[in-house]
Amino acid sequence: MVEVPDPTADRFGPLVRDTLDVTAALVFRTADDQFPPDTAGVWLARRAVQTGEPVVVNDLGRHELTRQRAFSDGSHIAAGLAVPVQDGTLTVGALCALDAAPRAWTERDIHVLTGLAAACSAELSLRRSHAEAAAQQQRAETAWADAEQRGEQARLAQHRSELVTVATLESEQQARLLLALSEALAVTTTVASVVKVVEQVAAENLGVETTQIVLGEAPAEDRPGGPWLRLPLSGGVRGTLALGWSSADSPWTAFGQEPPGPVQERIREALAALVQYTSTALERAILLEERRDTATTLQHALLTTLPERDDVHLAARYLPAASANQVGGDWYDAVALPTEPGGGPGDLAVIIGDIAGHDIEAAATMGQIRSLLRGLLVDRPQPPAEVMTRLDAALTHLRIDTGVSAVLAILCPSPDRPGAKRLHWANAGHPPPLRVTGAGVATLLTPAPDLLLGMPFHLGRTTHELDLDPGDTLILHTDGLVQRAGRRISHGQESLLAAAREHHRLELPELLDRLLSELVDEGTDDDCAILAVRLPS
Repeated sequence: MVEVPDPTADRFGPLVRDTLDVTAALVFRTADDQFPPDTAGVWLARRAVQTGEPVVVNDLGRHELTRQRAFSDGSHIAAGLAVPVQDGTLTVGALCALDAAPRAWTERDIHVLTGLAAACSAELSLRRSHAEAAAQQQRAETAWADAEQRGEQARLAQHRSELVTVATLESEQQARLLLALSEALAVTTTVASVVKVVEQVAAENLGVETTQIVLGEAPAEDRPGGPWLRLPLSGGVRGTLALGWSSADSPWTAFGQEPPGPVQERIREALAALVQYTSTALERAILLEERRDTATTLQHALLTTLPERDDVHLAARYLPAASANQVGGDWYDAVALPTEPGGGPGDLAVIIGDIAGHDIEAAATMGQIRSLLRGLLVDRPQPPAEVMTRLDAALTHLRIDTGVSAVLAILCPSPDRPGAKRLHWANAGHPPPLRVTGAGVATLLTPAPDLLLGMPFHLGRTTHELDLDPGDTLILHTDGLVQRAGRRISHGQESLLAAAREHHRLELPELLDRLLSELVDEGTDDDCAILAVRLPS
């Protein structure tokens, strides 16, 4: 038997794998028998088809419905997520994401796979429309051939063929509208991005000149021009979608000439689908923005108010990621260490760190680790490497399972150089700090970093030493300042060194603002923290 290529599987399978970063993806169709029936993916897909709802299994070996089942691919697949695929009102299959390790599927994962399933459904509808059009065209051609022999019947066949062609074109245009909407809205994460997509699709497919989306009870604004159509949003979103045409067009001429009844019905269906798709995307975008606002508020609440001291000047900046679903665990801190009563300013610990992950969980974990490290610092005076080792042990004991990169530096008075500071630091897999002298000489503190914190095995850690002179500046930062997709981190570090040399005479707040503006691209998908310490001249 020759296997016939499936363009839907060829396109959406890799799209699911790349978008959700999973081991495998399955485009399952109820009419097919090309998949072994005893695999985990087929079981998940059939379950989604039967229930008509997403099927979420974080761990096949523990889930109540799968732990007793023996799947032929059980040694390769440990977690799965399946969403039904529909053709009109009929469920015709499922879109599945499969992972080799247990995975806690997030709300975002489900939203993304649901959006891809909607795009897959729209493509299936478009393919069905093409097939129906081909069949109808074939029947029309047959009728035309018969009519050539039957005289009067030829004119009737030609008229019928023209009507079928018009109806098919209208059906295909509606299917293209639904496909464009589903694909474009599936990746939107903000209200502004939803509005932009709806404006573009409505203009290209309906001839709409002006699109307004008004959330809440406020009415859409009246503007001069041709006819306006105001449609209430559906689902959990309250508001109005307003479409405006120029004076030469109207909602009915968007699909052709002044139409008969069936075409009017298709336009109504297209507008209803536009409202439904828009409402669903807006509801998801509002939810993501609320979650990001919550995470950002939490993250800023956990960032330190820097201590004010006479012996050093401190400044810091935090820049969140631009993407709506990217809230990270970057943080900075500065802790004045205990000193004897009347002994003058004590030692100062400064920290920069980065928690693995870009979500509210990463921000919460950052708060836990920051508090642990603060407690260890004030508990007893120790070199940075020993404090890092104790923090590693605490993470293991408390089962805080995450990777952490960090630099911990402690500044104390130099024993033999008045006004200078002796810097002791340890680096756990983090970008190296930067020293800028008062004369503008910028160098990276580049001893090889130790292993990340939170790893399942432990190696020795090293404390490094360096004297800072009056006028010197120490800059600690996270990778968001120097790392970009498609570019080596060394290129970003060279740019940082050049910018630090050029602007070293600026006051610390202005220096940090200038570094961020020159080195961090607008719309970056990573957050960035930067902390600077300067010794008075």
